[in-house]
Amino acid sequence: MLRFEFPLQRLPFGKATHTWFAERPDPADAWGFAIYYQAKSTNAVSGFVREQKHTKFISLLGTEDDIFDQIGKNTKPKIKRALSEGGLRFSIIEGPDEVRDLYNEFARGKGRPPLEERTFRAYWPRMLATKISSDADPLVMHAFLVDEGLKRANHLYSASLFRSTDDNDRRNLIGRANRALHYLNMLNFKDRGITTYDLGGYAFGTQDPELQEVNEFKDSFGGQLVEESNYVSLPLHWARKLSGLLRGKRGE
Repeated sequence: MLRFEFPLQRLPFGKATHTWFAERPDPADAWGFAIYYQAKSTNAVSGFVREQKHTKFISLLGTEDDIFDQIGKNTKPKIKRALSEGGLRFSIIEGPDEVRDLYNEFARGKGRPPLEERTFRAYWPRMLATKISSDADPLVMHAFLVDEGLKRANHLYSASLFRSTDDNDRRNLIGRANRALHYLNMLNFKDRGITTYDLGGYAFGTQDPELQEVNEFKDSFGGQLVEESNYVSLPLHWARKLSGLLRGKRGE
């Protein structure tokens, strides 16, 4: 279990807490601003609003061949091709600024908000980030929240850097690099003693075509679909509701 605490941004007292991979929420947290991400329990808990959460687990307990064998037949050749292509290099990212900059570049291209700096900085000491580059030009970045006690790596942030969106060859190269990076991450985490590779969420039952495509990508690595829970304390739940109402009024 990982636990992070933050000072509340708009109040002169108190704190907010993020807890990852707990069995179930601590009842004492029901009175504060607390959220539990990917808790093992799937039951209702007094004082919290439960949000259903699904993800895909890839087991790293077997051999390298076992890990590769569970990957889908259409994905294996793409990984093999990426690994054989000259100029592609796998590396660990040492500093948080590079992860932030790569993610924010990706987010701008997608019209998404930038990385939330306060949360990211708090998480960073328990994170590991990797990338694949082509001739020193980053193509794909993955960043994980790592619980060494549970031997679990959770895919938290990702960036695919389509600098030239009209270049189909480059887009295909980045697509292959993205798949290869997942595979190389699995081997790297296996060497570090991690046994569960968490693909970072699964939009179970979605009708959104874009999310269905993401699900298909994750399914291509095999693994097990798992149901977990996010739990939001009632004070935080109502604070979010109030914040949303205020934002709506400001937009009128």
